[in-house]
Amino acid sequence: MPVAFIRLLPTSILLSVPMAHAATIAMQPHQDDAYRIAAIVRQMDQPLARADGLPRTTLSSDGSWSVELGGQFLEGQRGPQIPAELDARLQAIRLEVMLQRERQGAPAQALEFRFDGHSLEAHYPERPRPATRVATEVTDVFVSASHGYYLHGKLGWQLQRPLSNGMVEDLVTPRFADRLVAALQGDGYQVALSRSRQLVLHPVAGQPWWQMAARYNAQALYPARPDIWQSYADRDTPLREYNDDIRTRPLMANEIGAGALVHLHTNAAASAAATGAMGFHQPGRGEDQRLGHVLLCAMRDAIQALPQYHDYRVRVQPMGGNYGENRLALAPSILLELGFHTNPQDAAALQDPVFQEAVAQGLRQGYAEFRLGAGAEGEPVCQ
Repeated sequence: MPVAFIRLLPTSILLSVPMAHAATIAMQPHQDDAYRIAAIVRQMDQPLARADGLPRTTLSSDGSWSVELGGQFLEGQRGPQIPAELDARLQAIRLEVMLQRERQGAPAQALEFRFDGHSLEAHYPERPRPATRVATEVTDVFVSASHGYYLHGKLGWQLQRPLSNGMVEDLVTPRFADRLVAALQGDGYQVALSRSRQLVLHPVAGQPWWQMAARYNAQALYPARPDIWQSYADRDTPLREYNDDIRTRPLMANEIGAGALVHLHTNAAASAAATGAMGFHQPGRGEDQRLGHVLLCAMRDAIQALPQYHDYRVRVQPMGGNYGENRLALAPSILLELGFHTNPQDAAALQDPVFQEAVAQGLRQGYAEFRLGAGAEGEPVCQ
């Protein structure tokens, strides 16, 4: 079975981080979303508060919140597929609401966005397609190390996330992926990576292969399957290959028969005070939620066992979040935000090999427990 080339990166490679470019896709709310966030938080605190033109927020019987953003929110982003940049914008709103509620001492609660009364998926006709398999062997775990260089339709080759506190997410998450792959393989699992680990230069971008986005790795591995690595329908947008890349990760995992998907990211917030790890699963998918909870519990134990990280925050209950990486996956899939690169202390931890190894060992233990059925009855594995 063809799989991504797995090779541990020399430590020195990540010591020099290139400056990010103007076209990086930053996970920050749009400026005109600030009033929406304020209105949502205010209504969650005072449920009767209402104002014309603002999002309408309703508490559901199951304790989740429904937020009506209106159909006009989607104007200019219509088509058969949900744009990745729309996912990012909605997630930035969700995250900022969650962080503000945390500062108020409120418990974490699911936040579902509606648009003229309908879910996001209802406005886009695409449905996950069945896999046809490019491989005969089954992969136990598909590990995706966030982003990487992509070709912007106007500005050329760009990283997807900005330089922040001495690091770029795209170039740090591969270190976590390397360690996780080694840990899982040590337990005898079959593991595949979304991104290449080769150190040679990509022949077109001129960047090392290990810095390239998953889209280009899949293209090299499966040149006859553009439905995996060039699946975004709008080929006119400059962000077409950015969207291709987000979609490539689950589509590639589907085709190689992955039993679980683990997406490794670092987080960003408007405030540098935001800190800690969290996870996001596709709403309504119980096994995805269980996978996330079990992994986060074990990861917290491994991190906090280190004296220097004994108080590192890990939110052990994953939240619902509508990400393409999870939405298009056929197997249980979890997106893990390992820390905030916008927080100086988190950023230092994210670049620390000791912290990286603790994360990998925690996830290794968590995956073993998931396979053994931990949390299968719906009972919390940890608090």
